[in-house]
Amino acid sequence: MAGTGRFTKSDKLLSRAQFDAVFARKQSVGDRRLTLFFAPNQAGQPRLGLVVSTAFGNAVKRNLFKRRLREIFRRHRALLGAVDVIAMPARHGEARSAGHAELEQSWLALCVKASARGSN
Repeated sequence: MAGTGRFTKSDKLLSRAQFDAVFARKQSVGDRRLTLFFAPNQAGQPRLGLVVSTAFGNAVKRNLFKRRLREIFRRHRALLGAVDVIAMPARHGEARSAGHAELEQSWLALCVKASARGSN
């Protein structure tokens, strides 16, 4: 649930159709570390989807990146509203070497950009 401090199943994008709906909106923001795709949803709470390809690194690196993003989402989901967000590392960026603090800084800056773009 969104009210608890946990990251539960209802906080996740689970099906391919949910991911495709976000990608179909073609709204994205990015920096040198992250790319976020976003779309409003009918769920009434923010939901997160993660896409990290094997080109990012081995399973340990991919899972660490995903754990960091889930924690950042969990801590800052109150800023988002009812929106689906898909996060992925930037193509030619610094995501591999970025620590938790750098990813969190990018996340917050991109959420501000996305909310400004969504109000237009």
